[in-house]
Amino acid sequence: MITQGLIFKKNPLYEKCPSCSLTGTLRKSRPRKTVEKIVRTLTPYGPYRCKKCGWRGYRSRLVLTTQSVKNGILYLLMVAFSAFIVYQILKRFV
Repeated sequence: MITQGLIFKKNPLYEKCPSCSLTGTLRKSRPRKTVEKIVRTLTPYGPYRCKKCGWRGYRSRLVLTTQSVKNGILYLLMVAFSAFIVYQILKRFV
């Protein structure tokens, strides 16, 4: 039974700052402009700020793991197999 999700949300608290390389200093930042709001809404990226050095930029809020990729492939295979079976059944009746 597969209980692990396909995509996990990241906690920026455990990531390193790209500028000063310190762990535990990143925090969510509010979008300042309309473009930043659109990017935050439509993509998996969000604005973050470093409390120590002041770096501000975008970081991914989601992460794909090896297990999640395996689960995704397994789900796609199950969907393809189910579609093949439904196609074969419908082909007999037509």
